Amino acid sequence: MIYEILHKEVKTSHDEFEISYYIEIRRNSVSIIYEYLGLYLYDYRKYVIMLNCVMRNEYQILESVLKNIEKIYNNFSETRKLAIITKYVIYIVSRILDIPLYKLVENVSYEANGEVTELSTNAFVKSTYRLSQRFEKLIS
Repeated sequence: MIYEILHKEVKTSHDEFEISYYIEIRRNSVSIIYEYLGLYLYDYRKYVIMLNCVMRNEYQILESVLKNIEKIYNNFSETRKLAIITKYVIYIVSRILDIPLYKLVENVSYEANGEVTELSTNAFVKSTYRLSQRFEKLIS
């Protein structure tokens, strides 16, 4: 199922645009989707994380993500907020399923406007571990 986890509308004197983030939870994968819809530009990006296990507790994961997604979005000033949100979701999945990140993530791919790139699983997991202390501080 696909769920909207965050939606922002911004109006400036030069442009009006909407930013939406979605989560798609499947049997053995999680996708985080970013959509930018403006008057002059449309942008679509997506991370697909293949998991080594079967997803369970879908609604508990969704509830945990929705509860703190606004804090995560507002407390990170990095421009790659999609990557931060994706790592946060995988961190939550790891906590709920009680599986370490390095055993949970099988494959990571990134799609930007139709162009798919395979990413390093090791680099993704390491950066998620580096952010986990900030995530823990924000959600506690």
